[in-house]
Amino acid sequence: MTQATPPTDPFAPYPDEGSGPPSSWPLIYGGISLVVAVFGMCMQAFAVAGIFANSAMMGLADMETTPPPAIIVWTGGAQSIVLCLLGIMLAVGATLLILRKPLGARLVLGWAVARLVMVVVGIILAVVTIKPQSEWAVTLTSEIRDSLRSKGMKEEQLPPLIDEERAQSDAMRNIAIFSAAFSVWPFAMAWVLTRPRTRADVAAWSQPTV
Repeated sequence: MTQATPPTDPFAPYPDEGSGPPSSWPLIYGGISLVVAVFGMCMQAFAVAGIFANSAMMGLADMETTPPPAIIVWTGGAQSIVLCLLGIMLAVGATLLILRKPLGARLVLGWAVARLVMVVVGIILAVVTIKPQSEWAVTLTSEIRDSLRSKGMKEEQLPPLIDEERAQSDAMRNIAIFSAAFSVWPFAMAWVLTRPRTRADVAAWSQPTV
């Protein structure tokens, strides 16, 4: 008897009408989501450390620099904390999705919506705080240059000077790049989890097996 070959589309049913292995999309998308969750939580943890322990970290490099403005500390810190919590939500949801639990699909879809909302919030806060961020970037660059110069670094080896206009331009470019990048996976998971075939699979997971 010839064994049925699994379909290349992870959403497509097996040719033997369900007697073969289950669809592979929960493992594929759940696994990638779990990696995204772990990477994102690590990144946000470093961001929190960089925001609240900036002076201590610069002190380890034997540099005395101006700490970031309070508005940057608190808006950035609040965003990172919320995103860490969303990372936990995604990690739990992705794990349950791999195990084919209906709650996993609901958690991941909820994360996707909340993460897209946070992208919009991040854009708004970045635009609101762009002036103090730019001013601090100019001050910080100047202080780092002075510190390195005092340690004997040659002038041509120092980081380049920036002005406030360039700092704002760089900030706007980074906002656009990171907002687009952080939207990709939430959009992908929202699309995957609202497909009719996906909803049918998730509904079948809650049905008792015979």
